[in-house]
Amino acid sequence: MADTISDQAYAGIRERIVSGELAPGTFLVEQELASTLGVSRTPVKSALRRLEVEGLVESEGYKRARVKQFNEEETQEILEIRALLESYASKRAARHINDQQIQRLEELATAMEAIAEIPRTEPENLKAFSQLNDEFHRIILQASGSAHLQNLMKPIFQMHILLMGRFQHRIENNLKRSCWHHREIIAALADHNEEWAMMQMQTHLFAAGSWKPEDDTAESNED
Repeated sequence: MADTISDQAYAGIRERIVSGELAPGTFLVEQELASTLGVSRTPVKSALRRLEVEGLVESEGYKRARVKQFNEEETQEILEIRALLESYASKRAARHINDQQIQRLEELATAMEAIAEIPRTEPENLKAFSQLNDEFHRIILQASGSAHLQNLMKPIFQMHILLMGRFQHRIENNLKRSCWHHREIIAALADHNEEWAMMQMQTHLFAAGSWKPEDDTAESNED
């Protein structure tokens, strides 16, 4: 039972971090979290330790933890590392992917395209798009057939979750472009063309990471 409560606390805190309810830099007070989740402090402590290992939480001294916050250099580094590793995973996936995995990628792409066609994208739709997108990329990683790559990518995926809140307005503005990239990636994988698959994934992820600090400043000035 204790493990179940700990898992529930972990899932509850993680969901609040991923959704942006607990923003980067927010201090995490164990008693407050315990009260919000309706549990004792013990499962909250366990949950925070798990989230720290995943890179979503960082400790600051005794009994002080906060949601991980990345500076500009760290942000760009994480995006570049993901692009390089996942493009290699796509190259390997083109060699090993099966028809069932291709079919699932096509189903996910169709579902994301339906969301992208909605004129005004609501937060719940963006969340659904993000979940579909995560599965899309995880299938490709699994299809790479490399346990080493999957282990390397786990913390990168976790840290990337935090960065997505920062880019949410850009994600919303570029859903259709992302969907087009997905179709190109699927075509390359279905053709078992390793170099094409690697190039398309690089294009996709570097485009997603093309944000610069001055972009947000310019947009703020336009509002």
